[in-house]
Amino acid sequence: MVKTVSNEIQKIRKIKKEDFDINLLIMFDQTTSVVTTAVELELKQLNITQPQVRIMSMLSREDKPVTIDELASWTFKEFNSVSTLINRMEKRGLIKKIKKKEESKTYIILTEKGSILYHKKVTEQSIHMIFSKLSDEDKKHLFNILKQVRDTTSNILGLDFKPQFLL
Repeated sequence: MVKTVSNEIQKIRKIKKEDFDINLLIMFDQTTSVVTTAVELELKQLNITQPQVRIMSMLSREDKPVTIDELASWTFKEFNSVSTLINRMEKRGLIKKIKKKEESKTYIILTEKGSILYHKKVTEQSIHMIFSKLSDEDKKHLFNILKQVRDTTSNILGLDFKPQFLL
């Protein structure tokens, strides 16, 4: 009986080892990890995190204040996680919460300090170094493939929100 289970597991192991989709996910995960590590090392010098830069980037791209709900949708993160991040950023003076009298929603904007930090000090040099090895055509192709994977996954999960700046 043990030998039968072992043979069955060995067959499954071989199938999984040769499954291109699984190997693609492993490559995607490894790439994400190593790129994230490079970016985090660069940002550490500014005493800022990648999630904070992601929020500042999104706020910078918009011409209007945005809600925490919108930020959570854009980042595919839980509202509570984004809210905690926003509170930390507000304490550092990077963003400001504002309430419109006619609405109950809280809106988020970049402060001058946050804007200066994001636009003048966050160089994203590591990102440019990493992607400099790709041609413009390769970058566009990679972008389109990643967008397709993101959109397919979002549809599978029932997450149909697409940030305007990523359409």
